[in-house]
Amino acid sequence: MKRTDDISNLFNRFGASADSYLEFGSHFEYKEKPLALVPTAPERVPVVEVDQPALQPGDQASADSLQGVEAPLAPVNTPAPATPAAPLRHLLAEVALARQADAQARNEEALRQVLPQGRPAKTRAHVIALVSAKGGVGKSTLASALATALRIEGGQTLAIDLDPQNALQHHLGAEPDVAGLGYASLKGENWKSLLLAGSAGSLLLPYGSVTEDERRTLERYLENDRYWLARQLASMDLNENDVVVLDTPPGRTAYLTQALMVADQVLVVLTADAACFVTLDQMEHLLAERAALGQVPLCNYVINQFDSSRLFCSDMHEVLKRRLGSRLLGVVTLDHAVGEALAYGQNPLLTAESSQACRDMLLLSDRLMAQLKSMEAAESYAS
Repeated sequence: MKRTDDISNLFNRFGASADSYLEFGSHFEYKEKPLALVPTAPERVPVVEVDQPALQPGDQASADSLQGVEAPLAPVNTPAPATPAAPLRHLLAEVALARQADAQARNEEALRQVLPQGRPAKTRAHVIALVSAKGGVGKSTLASALATALRIEGGQTLAIDLDPQNALQHHLGAEPDVAGLGYASLKGENWKSLLLAGSAGSLLLPYGSVTEDERRTLERYLENDRYWLARQLASMDLNENDVVVLDTPPGRTAYLTQALMVADQVLVVLTADAACFVTLDQMEHLLAERAALGQVPLCNYVINQFDSSRLFCSDMHEVLKRRLGSRLLGVVTLDHAVGEALAYGQNPLLTAESSQACRDMLLLSDRLMAQLKSMEAAESYAS
């Protein structure tokens, strides 16, 4: 039987005609549905029994406690990553810092052991402190000039350099063959054995060379002992005919505080410019603090390095004169030969042909001496 007969008989069975039969060709591709993955139970690893040694009577409790407990896996020894070594320069820096800290601790301990208490007796010498609120005003030059020119019969003039710059020794032509007051103070030595011979019969105590750590240690000591300088001067056995000239660093420092504590006269050094003018309030406020503590030194001002050829300097001179009044003790003319004398190790006040600046400094010295005599007269009258 053919295929068409089968189809005809099929349609006749259902009451239909095979003429309506149409055969369609299929162009679809049917894909099988992917099988879903079904999780399976983990395969149980068979337990291998190992013959154990016979238990001793005392081991029964330990064996019972270990029943049913799986033995842990043996740890695997994994090497730790190696730590990179620090560079050599870092190791050397650590050693240097440790050495500095140890030296500083020894210095501070030594200072604490020798730190005295109480205010010493005032030195019998007359003390003049040169101060300034800013640097570059020629203060050390004036200090050396006063140490050269100021002299009381029967006494000596001593210049003490409280400035860590240690420049006063060059102005006075002294040979720096001693350590100086900075190092001597750390060691507890007396200053009198450290005096150097300066020009024109003056004596000099230089600040000396110290390390930065030693300088900071000394300055902390000064801050803790307000009578440090007074005690040092008292231990030098100076007499009433001696004059002490103190050269201080610029600004408000521990050295300035110490100098104001012992000074009979204070000479504030200025230049005829705006920078010095704006520091006047700061300096006067500092001096007022000393006065509030009962310390009232005689205070004067001097204009240094005055250039009369400049109109602005002349105007500033007038402004300062109106502001300071009688407290302006003198004016020192600008003279480059004074600075050049330092380069040759010479004292300009000792030359045969003195300049106007030298004459101004000698006049300033005479006025300070006149004030000194009037103060001595007033003390004698009061006594």
